[in-house]
Amino acid sequence: MSSQQMGRDAQANTESVIQSAKGNASSAQEKASNTASSAQEKASNTASSAQEKASNAASSAQEKASNVASSAKEKASSAADSAKDKANNAMSAAGEKKDNAVNAASEQKDQSAGWIQQKAEQVGSAAQGAIDGVKNTLGVGEKK
Repeated sequence: MSSQQMGRDAQANTESVIQSAKGNASSAQEKASNTASSAQEKASNTASSAQEKASNAASSAQEKASNVASSAKEKASSAADSAKDKANNAMSAAGEKKDNAVNAASEQKDQSAGWIQQKAEQVGSAAQGAIDGVKNTLGVGEKK
């Protein structure tokens, strides 16, 4: 095999490795984005469910309060306020969990992309070093 052919083969292999690394980086970014979207959707569903349950509890408390004496109305109103506070607390907690999940997914995406980029550069540098070594060994590119 000629040195030119070896050089072309090495360059083709290098380009293949770089393309593969870029594909892996793109795949990692897509997975991180999907994870973030999934986490955000789950947090949103949790918040909606908590809000619906709280709303149902408040409605039930109001119906019961209208059927009892004045003191029972005060107690039901107090219970409704408590349910609203709990719903607000649950919504806040769900929002924080969603934000934490989105932030964690974003950080993971950034870390994955950076790691893959670093590895792609290392592979490219190693391949270029190999090409240069082959050229030097074979005397390709030397001026006589």
